[in-house]
Amino acid sequence: MDKRPRPLRGSVKMRKKLRKFLGGSPSIVKNESGLALIEFAFIAPVFMVFVASGAELANYANDSTQVSQLALQVADNAARIGEGDPLANKKITETQINDLFTGAEIHAGDLDIFGSHTEDGDTIPNGRIILSSLETVANPNPTGKLKIAWQRCRGLATSYTPQYGVAGQPSGQNMDAMGPPGRQVTAPAGTPVMFAEVHYRYQPLFLNGFAIKDYENINAIAAMMVRDARDLTQVYNTEGAAAATCT
Repeated sequence: MDKRPRPLRGSVKMRKKLRKFLGGSPSIVKNESGLALIEFAFIAPVFMVFVASGAELANYANDSTQVSQLALQVADNAARIGEGDPLANKKITETQINDLFTGAEIHAGDLDIFGSHTEDGDTIPNGRIILSSLETVANPNPTGKLKIAWQRCRGLATSYTPQYGVAGQPSGQNMDAMGPPGRQVTAPAGTPVMFAEVHYRYQPLFLNGFAIKDYENINAIAAMMVRDARDLTQVYNTEGAAAATCT
């Protein structure tokens, strides 16, 4: 018959001391009912970081998608605006452009693209939209050069300036194309391309980027060719509306 192993002398002494400290109750010494709670207390902070990171990533992806869709909507709507006789070149007006920006604000929804937020105690603009009309320097256009014929902006983030050329400035004249490297666009003779830039200041869900994201900029661009024949002589303002200039 095998002998049962005897506990080490040190462990026996430790049990006796612990039992004496706890009032001599062996049931308290052997009680393991709080083990799961202790384990949860250790794992909870790590679990919360994973949950917060997932939520932050989802929120960032959603805002990035909204900004991209907003740029596409602005460029598409700008390519459709115009009024006048169906048989004549359509005229665009300052009122139509202002209405376009108002529609973009509604489409942006919770982004509040033309509003502001508090960041580290300072009031920071949420964003800005820049709309440019990319046209050829002549029609016909043997040189292939382009220009930004006009530019309109709206939003409190005035520190964000046009990134790919400024109307009336050297950067907006005699251009080969418009846009970032690898994503540049051109315009055919007589047909403008509406180029939209959207700038947005991302606001994290958790203060000071508790998860993996902090305050940062999200920028998007989109370009659409004008659908109908358009009067390119000027942007009309028969209503006397305030022009959404970029200065």
